[in-house]
Amino acid sequence: MPIIFLLFSFSCLAETKVIHVLVALCDNKYQAIAPVPKAIGNGQDPKNNLYWGAGFGFKTYFAKQKEWQVVQINKPDDDKILEEIIYKHQNQDVYIVAQAYNGKYIGDTVKDFLTYSAAKDIQTFEVGKVKINAGGKADLVIYIGHDYLMEWSWSKYLPDSWRWETLSKEKQEQQKSRYAAVFACKSQKYFSPALSRLGITPLILTTQLMAPEAYSIYAMIDAWLKNESKSSIRSKVATAYSKYQKLSKPALQMFVTEYSQ
Repeated sequence: MPIIFLLFSFSCLAETKVIHVLVALCDNKYQAIAPVPKAIGNGQDPKNNLYWGAGFGFKTYFAKQKEWQVVQINKPDDDKILEEIIYKHQNQDVYIVAQAYNGKYIGDTVKDFLTYSAAKDIQTFEVGKVKINAGGKADLVIYIGHDYLMEWSWSKYLPDSWRWETLSKEKQEQQKSRYAAVFACKSQKYFSPALSRLGITPLILTTQLMAPEAYSIYAMIDAWLKNESKSSIRSKVATAYSKYQKLSKPALQMFVTEYSQ
């Protein structure tokens, strides 16, 4: 009996983890990208979009992962977020909030990602009788899409009052315990200046042009939830990327786990 009681007590103390995924839908018309086939490059059509409904898009790929169950699908009223899916892990108290942003509003996607990374704008969702806090309270915030900061400065999104040095010791520690990942071309170069100012811990960034498809994101999340080291997470992501891109060896040079200096 005492052993059972202790196990029960520790399980009750475990906190719910929340992962917030922001997907800027691929958009030939509104983004400065190398054009992709029309059917998958319409940023107003999540069903067929390269980063959402296509074969390796987030929605389609995660629908095939048995440990992730869809518990809610929302259709927001505005045209900024076209679809929102909440997943629950079968074996852990972990939720994913995944949002497909209209490709026309990629600037808003990046703004929201940086805002949430700064621990601002908590987003609360009700799943049955459970309330989960995403946005600025998410444990892991992920951006997927075109690297919009190649064209626009991050500085317009971040007021000086959000800098890590201005936070209380308690909030600094909270920020250090949170993670950010950016699956976009050369994200280490373009997102490091902004994210490093916020004090959030980097999990995966990229150094080269790349395809931000869901197999890499899945590999990262899976390893992170197993409390693997950053080195191991990087290796798992690189291995998954190489497998699906049919590369001869893991693309370790493409992924990093620290900000640029």
